[in-house]
Formats: sequence, structure tokens, C-alpha cells
Amino acid sequence: MAGRPFGLVILLNYLDTEGSVFQTAIYNQTVTITELEEGLDGETMFMYIFLVGLVALMLFGMYQVLETRTKKRLPVKIEKGTGGMSDVDISWIPQETLNVMNKASPKASPRKRTNRAAGADQ
Repeated sequence: MAGRPFGLVILLNYLDTEGSVFQTAIYNQTVTITELEEGLDGETMFMYIFLVGLVALMLFGMYQVLETRTKKRLPVKIEKGTGGMSDVDISWIPQETLNVMNKASPKASPRKRTNRAAGADQ
């Protein structure tokens, strides 16, 4: 069983009768601390937990990659609204409003612009 060397220093602080503070090293040696051989220590346990988490993360990443490659994407249905007035229930709109809507003039096409020469002020 190999131990770990540590430096151990024991200092004694004391006061004399006049109130002066003194400090003396009463022990200054290297000591070797031996540890009991256990089946599982804290360092090894946390290493195993880290490795299990890393493997789980890798498996989840592979699952996500395979899932996105093999999954058939369904087409997203887009709401197109109403196709015309036949699809809309307009029975709740007052008749006066419908009359005004029907009397409105159709949109006219824009006027044709007269051709002018570039740089002419007239």
C-alpha cells in the first residue's frame, strides 16, 4: 500500500509577560498518509458517472441524426382562406352595406404614362 507524502508543520503561537507575540515551529516533518484500499472511491465513482453520461449523450445524438434522416416529412397544409364569395356566409351583413359594396367602381388600370425624352424639362 503506497501512501502520499504531506508536509506537516505545527506552529505554536504564544505571548510573553510583556505582551510580545512569538511563533515557534514545534513539528516540521514530512508524513506519509496511507489510504485504505476500498472497492470504490469517490474519484472512481464520479469518473464512471461522467462516462455513463457521455455514452448516453452520444447515443442520444446518434438517435437524433438517424431520426432526422429516416423520418418522412409530411407536407404542411397551408390555410388559403376563402376562394370566393360563394364560400362566405354573408347573411349577417346588413343589406345597405352589401348595396354599397356592389356599387363601388371596379379598380381601374393605371393610366399610361406619356413617354418623355430623358433630360427634357417640358
